[in-house]
Order: sequence, then structure tokens, then C-alpha cells
Amino acid sequence: MMLESLNIPNLKIDILEANSRVGGRIFTHRFSNDDDDYYDVGAMRFPKIAIMKRAFDLFKMTKMEIIPYYLDGGPSCPSLFNDRLFVPDTKDPFHISNSNGGVVPDNLAHPDDVGAAMNAVFEPYKTALEEDFDRGFRLLLSVDDFSTREYLRRGGPNGDRESRYDFHTIQWMETLSTGTNLFDQAFAESVVDSFHFDGSSNADPATWWRIKGGTERLTHEMQRRLRTKVQTGKRVEGIYMNPDSAAREASMSVMCAGERKKREGYHTVFNTTSLGCLGRMDMTTLDLHPVQRDAIRSLHYDDSTKVALKFSHPWWIDHGITHGGAGSTDRPIRVCVYPSYESNDKDEILKKPAVLLASYTWSQDATRMGSLLQPGAVHPKEAELVDLILRDLASLHNLAYDDLKKLYIGVHHGFSWSQDPFTAGAFALFGPGQFSNFYPYLTRPASKGNFHIVGEAASTHHAWVVGSLNSAYAAVYKFLLQHHLFQYMDRHTQLWGTVDEFDSSETGIAHLQVALAHLEEGEKLKI
Repeated sequence: MMLESLNIPNLKIDILEANSRVGGRIFTHRFSNDDDDYYDVGAMRFPKIAIMKRAFDLFKMTKMEIIPYYLDGGPSCPSLFNDRLFVPDTKDPFHISNSNGGVVPDNLAHPDDVGAAMNAVFEPYKTALEEDFDRGFRLLLSVDDFSTREYLRRGGPNGDRESRYDFHTIQWMETLSTGTNLFDQAFAESVVDSFHFDGSSNADPATWWRIKGGTERLTHEMQRRLRTKVQTGKRVEGIYMNPDSAAREASMSVMCAGERKKREGYHTVFNTTSLGCLGRMDMTTLDLHPVQRDAIRSLHYDDSTKVALKFSHPWWIDHGITHGGAGSTDRPIRVCVYPSYESNDKDEILKKPAVLLASYTWSQDATRMGSLLQPGAVHPKEAELVDLILRDLASLHNLAYDDLKKLYIGVHHGFSWSQDPFTAGAFALFGPGQFSNFYPYLTRPASKGNFHIVGEAASTHHAWVVGSLNSAYAAVYKFLLQHHLFQYMDRHTQLWGTVDEFDSSETGIAHLQVALAHLEEGEKLKI
């Protein structure tokens, strides 16, 4: 869309999509054609904060109808940890504290206390990001070598004794805050994630929105607006550069599975797959920097699994859960997400079957839940999966298993992004040191400036649509630089704005990144 919007004369574009559908990690599964009979397998919610402006601008451009998404469903949303349901007005609702024979300090037994402790750790960095994202991100890079677990164990970069936590306390903080073992990833990721969800204390609380009818409507409308037809079922097996060609010649070619010869004559290739899929392609002639190859292979991606169940009616409304939100537990389902209903007519809603995102998991939790899926099966039974989820839901909502099972109408859908051959992972989630050491190379062109890695992994906003948009913006800008199409740069900015994580000014790094792509192999090692 960005390239076509510039109206560059004689610009020919091919869009190759390996899957039979368009949208990538924007994917809406529909159980029927009824308006509310679906769930978003991929992107499903968007906070209206300054960082996300580009995404909301795209919604406006494509005339998407956005409606409220209720991240917080209020006190009726249940929590179950250590086999105990949350009880209000108690200091240790889950009996995890030292006083109750547990291993967590009494002052960190309550979820609110854990939230306050985590916010105290994140707040200085979030405030810096809020005030000036570029400066704030540089501050984050100063502690990029830390995992979240190590940062909490050591008490930050200065080893503050008052901010140190022991092993079991950190385990408890992780259990309440995120997926299992996610504290092993970069501290910077935890900060940015908190920034996206909660903002800083100086910012107004974010409002959350979703696309009516499912997020996939966005990518369908984007596809409809393209002048170029998307070629589906075209899995790229190799991307090649003719090393004898000049920098601005049509030196690039691609090979698609099942085709007899390469598609030649491309001036530029934008790769928008995940790095896991890119790593399966033949790139032997692309003259990638060694660190780019290393990043493609080893940059950490998180896992995510979602399972939705369909019930005869939205039984959770009878438990006071009427406006979305989520239930949480240390059981295998970890999180269940309730629909954000538009109507206040409880009686009308209760008459219809309803879809519940019964399990939403990340990291090791997602890997384990995903092991019960049968990807590719025409009619997957997955009886063990459904039974596990029903039992966990019954415990979380203090219901009898047999009563809940009667409400389940035998329809479900589950999806694991790590098992999907078109993604090979849910989203980038950098490990310690990967922002500092991989990110600068992922955002740099290769192949004499004619090959670009594009997507949320090549952004600071992992797992968000805005990350992909920012990366695409930067790649198009570098394409214009590379091919001396300077007259289109102002139009690119006018139509698509600017990007907080990309400095395109005369003193910025865009020119340098393009120049670095022209270095010979021996010169690269000196950088």
C-alpha cells in the first residue's frame, strides 16, 4: 500500500504469499457467518496510545469500524492460583506467603502488591519512553544485557539491595504477570510490553479498541484496495542477488516452490515473513552480514496458543462478567478472555450461543497447550484438550465440571503459532542483549541495498501491528534512498507520517544504513 500510494511511474510490484489466505498473523476464525460467531486467532486488541497512532490511522484510512475492547472486566473476573480462588479483602488470598507456610514475603503475597513492585521497577524506563521514545529506548539499551529475572535478582544495574528479590519471589511475580519462563527474556521487552499495556504513571489510562467483526477485516480491505493482485500459494524457496550487477540494476530474483525457473528482474526484494520462515530460504548469494545471518537463525520468538470453545449461551454473564476482561490462573489454560459485548441487553445476549476464548497462553504454557492440538486434521477430535480446558474453566469459575460440560456444544477451534509452517513462531520477543546486538542489523538493508527484512521483528514494537507498519515505512524510505527517488520522500512522509523509532532526518541513520549495505565482505568485518 505504501509503495502504490507514491504513484511512482513504471513501478511494477509482485506480492507473493505462501499461504492460501492473506493476512499472516492477522487471522480471524469464523464458526459461522453470524456477526459475533468468531474469535481472533492473531491480533485482537489495540490500545489507543501515542505509539499506536499509525495503526489507528490505518483503521481510519481503510474505514474500519472500531468498537471498545474491555481489557479490565472488573472484580467479577476470577483468579485461581495455588488451587485457591481469589478472595477480596485478604492480604494473602492464595496462601502463598511465609505466614501461611509459603515462600513469598508477606508484603508480596497479594496481586496488587506484585503489580506495584513491578511497576516501581519499570516506571523510570516507561516515563523516559513516554517523554521521548528515542531517548527512553537508549536508556533501555543500557540494561539490555539483563533478563527480567536477572534484573530483579540483582536489584537492577546498581544492585540496589531494596530492589532485590529471591528466586521464589521472582517466580511468583512472573506467574502473576506473564507466561511461564518469560522473565528469562530481555528486561527491555518486559518494559516495552508494560509500556504498551499500561503506559507510564504520567499518561492518561489507555482506551482499548477492536475491529468490529474481527481484525481480519483490516487485511481483507487492504488487499481489496491494492492495484496489485496478491499471488497466494507462492512459497518462496530462495532469494538471490547477481553479484556482478550494479547496485541500482535489476539484480534480484526469487524462486517459488513448484516453478521451473527463477523470477528475475527485481530491483528490490522486501521480505515480510517471520525470521523462522526466512531462515528456510536459500540466501547464499544475498551477501548478508554475518550478524544478519545469526539474527535470522537465533533471534528469540515467543510461542502463543489460543483455544476457543462454543457454549449454548454466555454462562459467564450469570457470574457478573458482562463487559469483557479476563480470568487468570496457574492452571494450564492460564488466561481466558471474555467477549467485549456491545449490547447492554443481557436477556438478548443470553439467548444466543457464545464463543469464549477459553485459553490464551504464551511461552512454555503455549508449547504445552499446543502439544494437544492436531494441526491439519480435517475434523480434529482433541478430546483431551477440550476436557482439560473445561475442567480448568470449572475450577476457575467455581462450577461443577458436569454442569459446565453440558453447556459446551461440541464446537471448538485451537491454533498454535509455533506449529504453523507459515509463521514458525508467534512474534519476536528478544532475549538479553538481542536489542543491542541484533536489532541494528535487522533494520539494515543487504545485497547492495536491495534486500530488506520487514516486519514486527525489525521494529521495537514486537507483536503489534504498529511494529510491522513502522518497519514497512522505514523499508520504503530506504528503498527511495537507494534508488535516488528523492522526489517521493516528502509524499511518503505526508501520506504516512513519521516513525518514532526511525530517524530519517539529514543527521539520522537511514543514509548510513543504506551505505553500509554497499560494503564488500572484507569491509563488513571492520564495522
